[in-house]
Amino acid sequence: MRSTLRMALAAIASLAVSTAAFAADYPSRPIQVIVGFSAGGAMDATIRTIAPTLEKILGQPVVVINKPGAGGAVAWTEVARAKPDGYTLGSVNYPAISGVTASGGLPFDPLKTFTFLGNVLVDPGIVVVPTKSPYKTMGDVVAYLRKHPGGLSYGATGATSLDGLTALALGEKAGAKFRIVNFAGTPEAVTAALGGHIDALGLAVSEVLPFLQDGSVRILGVGGTERNALIPDVPTFAEQGFPIPINASSRGFVAPAGMDPAIVKKLQDAIEQATKDPDYLKRAKKVSQHITYSAPDAVSDEIANQINFLHASLPK
Repeated sequence: MRSTLRMALAAIASLAVSTAAFAADYPSRPIQVIVGFSAGGAMDATIRTIAPTLEKILGQPVVVINKPGAGGAVAWTEVARAKPDGYTLGSVNYPAISGVTASGGLPFDPLKTFTFLGNVLVDPGIVVVPTKSPYKTMGDVVAYLRKHPGGLSYGATGATSLDGLTALALGEKAGAKFRIVNFAGTPEAVTAALGGHIDALGLAVSEVLPFLQDGSVRILGVGGTERNALIPDVPTFAEQGFPIPINASSRGFVAPAGMDPAIVKKLQDAIEQATKDPDYLKRAKKVSQHITYSAPDAVSDEIANQINFLHASLPK
């Protein structure tokens, strides 16, 4: 009996030592980050901009894998099923994950299935039209839609993405709803708008500057409680009489639940450290990304709040 107990204790001790050694050696090979949106979109750009800094901190390549589909659900499902060893991570952005969850698009509860690692930026949503459009303000659009319900098409990357939820919230607040046209990713939606196939488009501030510089789009409104420093001449939705509860995207990283706590801490610390790195901050500024670190607990709390709000707001 005592011999058996000693053997069991020895096995437990050996496992603890091997687990600690594994965590100490982590990472020993490349880390992949699965992004649930197309290459060239805002979420993709966020991860690719911070990846070189994470590589420097962690000492291993950080490889971005794009798997768009179902508003991010395809990628999140793959991350949820991945081995929790720290070598498969996922991107996360809310309100997209909140909306997909509230609408029943995920076969699991992300608050239980994921370990949140921290978010790195906040990116307000905007509504744009081609410069040749007759609409100059959100008021112009709302006035038309009230007379012609569903008479304007609006490009989004999913009904529960930031752009989709922005349109939903504006429609509810203004009593004027767009006809939503969903695209696999932002590049496809932009192409459709510039080609005259849709009337308006939802974007994030970080995505729009190249189109402003070439004069191809006009911004009708921006999310946030105050004007954005990158587009100071654009009034907020609230200024125009349309305060909406979800109007910005926050983006960062998740991992499958069940990871070694030491590895979780190493990743969380690396992400927070990266947001203070001068080289990363310079790269981010060049592509109009406003770096704003959010701790893991704050991210999960905000997603929980948004899910509760959307359960009551999304069409049944």
